Amino acid sequence: MQESRRRRSSLPFLCLLGLLLATAWSCDMPHSSSTSSQSGSSTAEAERTRKMEEKAAEIERHAEEIRNMQGTEQEKMDAMNRLEEERRELNEMQEQGK
Repeated sequence: MQESRRRRSSLPFLCLLGLLLATAWSCDMPHSSSTSSQSGSSTAEAERTRKMEEKAAEIERHAEEIRNMQGTEQEKMDAMNRLEEERRELNEMQEQGK
């Protein structure tokens, strides 16, 4: 009986996690090979791209930590909210560069 309740209470969290992961994987992430192949890219553009790549790698590390996280449902939801905010910041960085 308790096992059944525990599964039901974690279902919304798992659904949210799945949606956020799907969103992260569908985002266009900058690739260093495409940037380095462009002749005439400025130093400022290269620095901005490097920062975005570092931010994307940091977000992936945080997502992995959350997947393996032990804690209450509230702690997990707070962590997911922080991760989503980091993804929004990265998307804003990408939009500014376009």
